[in-house]
Amino acid sequence: MKNSLIGEDTLGLFISFEGGEGSGKSSQCTVLYDRLIEKGYRVTRIQEPGSTELGNYLRSYLKATKNPVTPEAEVLLFAAARTELVRRVILPELVQGRIVIADRYADSTTAYQGYGRRVSLSSIKHANDLATNGHWPDLTFLLDVPIEIGLNRARVQTSLDDERDFARRNTDGSKRADESEEQRFEGAGKTFHKRVREGYLKLAAREPDRWIVLDATAKESVLSQQIWDYVSQKLNEKLLSEGDTARLPGF
Repeated sequence: MKNSLIGEDTLGLFISFEGGEGSGKSSQCTVLYDRLIEKGYRVTRIQEPGSTELGNYLRSYLKATKNPVTPEAEVLLFAAARTELVRRVILPELVQGRIVIADRYADSTTAYQGYGRRVSLSSIKHANDLATNGHWPDLTFLLDVPIEIGLNRARVQTSLDDERDFARRNTDGSKRADESEEQRFEGAGKTFHKRVREGYLKLAAREPDRWIVLDATAKESVLSQQIWDYVSQKLNEKLLSEGDTARLPGF
């Protein structure tokens, strides 16, 4: 079906992946991206913070700094980077009819800084409203995993990364950017991660039409097939929707 706003036979779709530490969301983003590309779709993958000059700078700063900023400052910094991402990347790509896959979006701020770090949820809502200007994903996958399993996965991955990075770090004296971020989350403790997980589940329960909660303890191949089934269904719905020629997804 031809979209008169886009001007070509294609679909725009906004998909986000959310989850706690060790949920495997980044891996599933990659699998979905590769599968869509293989099927001939035009796809853009983004991450938060990142995917813009400001976002990349903020990502590097937050991960490398020895003096973490306050939770309230985190909210405002993420909101600033998100504003750039929405206006410079997400919306232009959707207007061109591309599928946008986001490794985290505004829901992460609500889960981590709101429920996790206990910043006022109403304040975060105002920040997210300004940053997103009302543009939310058509489909959000929450990869839910018990915190003990997730944190153990994260520690294992950190160990593997450290082994790969050992030679470089000892040769040039540099510090892997992820180390400070990992230490910051480790220091938050299980109670923090429990609040984050519960926050995500509350968000999903409030918007069942947007959120898909999946058991992230399942095999990666099983998860990727479940995700593909939902995405395929959503793409078919877009094609069959009577309003397809009148609106873009996420608007």
